[in-house]
Amino acid sequence: MSVIRYRVISKYIGGVLVVLGGSLLLNAAVIILLGEGHFVFHTVFGLVVAGAGLFLSRRVPEKDVTGAEVASIASLSFLIASLVGAVPFFFFGDLSLMDAWFEAMSGFTTTGFSMIDVGTAPRSLLFSRALQQWLGGLGFVAITVSLFIISGRPAVTLLKETGKEKVAPRIAKHLHVIIITYLLFTAFGILLFSIFGIKPFDAVCYTLAGISTGGFASRTGSAGILPGARAFVPFLVIMVLGATNFVSHYRVWKASKTWKDALLGMIKNPQTRLLLVMIAAAGVLAGAGLTGKGRWLNGLFLAASAQTTTGFYLHNVPADLSEAAMMVLVVSMLVGGSMGSTAGGIKLHRIIQLYKGLVGFLTSRLYPRERVLPPHLRVSEEAKEELVGISYVITLYLVCIFVAGLILVWHGYGPLESIFEVTSAASTVGLSSGIVSPELPVQLKVLFILMMWAGRLEFLPLFVWGYSFGAAANSRMLRKP
Repeated sequence: MSVIRYRVISKYIGGVLVVLGGSLLLNAAVIILLGEGHFVFHTVFGLVVAGAGLFLSRRVPEKDVTGAEVASIASLSFLIASLVGAVPFFFFGDLSLMDAWFEAMSGFTTTGFSMIDVGTAPRSLLFSRALQQWLGGLGFVAITVSLFIISGRPAVTLLKETGKEKVAPRIAKHLHVIIITYLLFTAFGILLFSIFGIKPFDAVCYTLAGISTGGFASRTGSAGILPGARAFVPFLVIMVLGATNFVSHYRVWKASKTWKDALLGMIKNPQTRLLLVMIAAAGVLAGAGLTGKGRWLNGLFLAASAQTTTGFYLHNVPADLSEAAMMVLVVSMLVGGSMGSTAGGIKLHRIIQLYKGLVGFLTSRLYPRERVLPPHLRVSEEAKEELVGISYVITLYLVCIFVAGLILVWHGYGPLESIFEVTSAASTVGLSSGIVSPELPVQLKVLFILMMWAGRLEFLPLFVWGYSFGAAANSRMLRKP
């Protein structure tokens, strides 16, 4: 018997296809508003995809799924979404099949690497890219299969759930909070960009790509659409909002009597404070590694873009950026934003918990083994289990980045540039040192697609899904006479 019941998970894949079909129909409506002529294709294609999704979602009765099946659904959902999303890029974006797939995977994983010429692409495709990132940031996989919250436990426990243990969803309340917060942030972002003089279409696209920490731009020059320091405020605000914990913000808003109390409550969140401190520190170090006028502003903007894993830039990654500054940005991208946000990376929550665990371990070594530690110095079994899960995630990040970096170096790219680029892919950032381009060899495009896919899932679900194949094969071998 297979560890994964693919007939059961097809029901949840159907839910993902319904969302994808709806996004194609929305894009068809935008095409009509923009006066472009290929709305019929998007309408028909959207109806076909949504119809297939409805068929799959209704053919199997509601059943509990195991942790391994949740991992499989998550992995397959991003893969299928990228393949479906690639179709319009192939037909209307003047891209090859590989580049169209790369673009769609970059969109749904909220990475922001791009193969499209923004200056010549149809505006409907630019909106479609931004919408893909918005959906990926919202976590349509979490909405349909309860990926990010599984019975109140972090997703890292999937490693222990490759058997028949049932996973109860119990996340409706959390999803309700996430969706409300996400929609409010989106509306606020569109208003903010409009106040700063950005046209409605661009305001929508930049907000969708910004609040999702995706970074796709609707104009050449990314955040440079606004001159000088004017670009700093709206982009920085949206990037930071997208990288902070949505559920925590919602609870603060409900408990606060004034907007000042709400703002202070948001900043008091440990992850938010660490996020702001790391942006400021990295901004100073990155600015010191630049030259010329506006280097401190550009350094701070790059640091915020890297830490929030958004990928917007004022002047791209400058050629005169020092090696030390590039390493600072690598660390920022690797750590990423808050747990419960749209940001990628290892996450600030894990860094905080790792620090607490290390302090607890070192403190415990100051006392004799036979002595019972005071309650505030003890590390609970639950905390120890979480630290083990954190070590899994961090190890997978570092090993995959190292191996992918070696592959790039083997193809002739510089070591630092290679690590910068693969970290950007693994943490779904999109800042580039110049390696990713339409001229990139096909095998390396596939490598980056894998890194973006695995990185958006934080590696573990994809490895669990892969492990399930080995477990199923081993089970079949044991049953042979």
